[in-house]
Amino acid sequence: MNIDSQKRKETVDFMQSEIKHIITEYGDRDPGNAGEIKTLAHMQEQLGEYCDEVKSESFPVHPHAFFGWTYFIITFLILAQILMFFSPVFAILSIVIAVVPMLMEFVFYKPFIDPLFEKRTSGNVWGTLKPSGEVKRRIVLNGHSDAVYEWHWHRIGGYKLFLTSIIIPVIGLIYLLALAIIICIVNGPIGVPKGWTLYALIASVIFEPFFICFYFFSDTKTVVPGANDNLTACEMAIGTVKALKESGIRMENTEVVALITGSEEAGLRGAKFFMKNNPEYGLEEGIETIFVTFETLRELDHLVIYNRDMNGITKNDDAVSLLAKQAGEKNGMNLTYGSVFAGATDAAAFSQAGRKATCFAAMAPEVKDYYHTRRDNWDNLSPECLAKVFDITLDMIEEFDKNGLPTVENK
Repeated sequence: MNIDSQKRKETVDFMQSEIKHIITEYGDRDPGNAGEIKTLAHMQEQLGEYCDEVKSESFPVHPHAFFGWTYFIITFLILAQILMFFSPVFAILSIVIAVVPMLMEFVFYKPFIDPLFEKRTSGNVWGTLKPSGEVKRRIVLNGHSDAVYEWHWHRIGGYKLFLTSIIIPVIGLIYLLALAIIICIVNGPIGVPKGWTLYALIASVIFEPFFICFYFFSDTKTVVPGANDNLTACEMAIGTVKALKESGIRMENTEVVALITGSEEAGLRGAKFFMKNNPEYGLEEGIETIFVTFETLRELDHLVIYNRDMNGITKNDDAVSLLAKQAGEKNGMNLTYGSVFAGATDAAAFSQAGRKATCFAAMAPEVKDYYHTRRDNWDNLSPECLAKVFDITLDMIEEFDKNGLPTVENK
């Protein structure tokens, strides 16, 4: 694309400058908080300078619900330990009650326990740079404006302690469920533990400290700066339309949309609302629409294309992922496909709504010390990663405008 090297450098500088400005000026950006609302308003104002059309919308969100399952699962696991002394059947029931909120909120990203938590208002903003000719295609560049509550044990002890704080409570859950079932088989549904089963139940107290520690998995009093996750994505979208506008470049038949979604860290709530409230994006007859989500653009060596999302259970679009891969090859990178094995990106919400989407992410599988901690600040950015993803994005837009989506060979 005919954007000179100086403009490309200026765009990357702009991204970094904006990230610093937002973090230092607007404060905490947890879902629906004042900082997120101010950030969205600031971004909407910017999009008004670079786009032909700007829109916004608001939606309700319960920011503490998404990780609220952590309190449920531990409370009812501890209750199950106590109930097992009297009735293994009720212990099993307590374990089921413990697991269901986790499955609904974290595995399937469904608003299951949301009404039990504080309600706020979040929002989405997006701007459209129209083509010079008839609109035949649309590419939506997406990042989320909010920041996450700090992962306490990850900050304290790094990746190993972070994994330990999750794995041992999971082992404890499996242990208690298996033991309750065994007691039912050995002593009957209303029987009580005797002999070795009683000793096995008493031994389960070893899990107690880890259960209690899990209460503090997410520190809701501390909101991380969220420079990489995910202001890099927001500014990649905004910086791209800015560079196109200032370079006097319009695609021939493709709208370029910068979509900033709110409350991704609360369970993809902004992206899900956008799909529900704006069905024309992706379903409008005669306009082929694709979504390109960006997530944590920090580690260039680990830049991948997520063709699977939401704990690996949601499939992103093959053709859009191939388009992203081809743009990477044009820029000297053999990008691999990957999966979000734990968690999700906004691309999953778009894909689940039947839209064509993929996601770029640049973070190590063994998450670094900045991820979801206070170290994710404006002084911990990678201009090299931003520059490369920007180049890839420009080539992706140009190829899509000229030729549409590539053909995917059936395997």
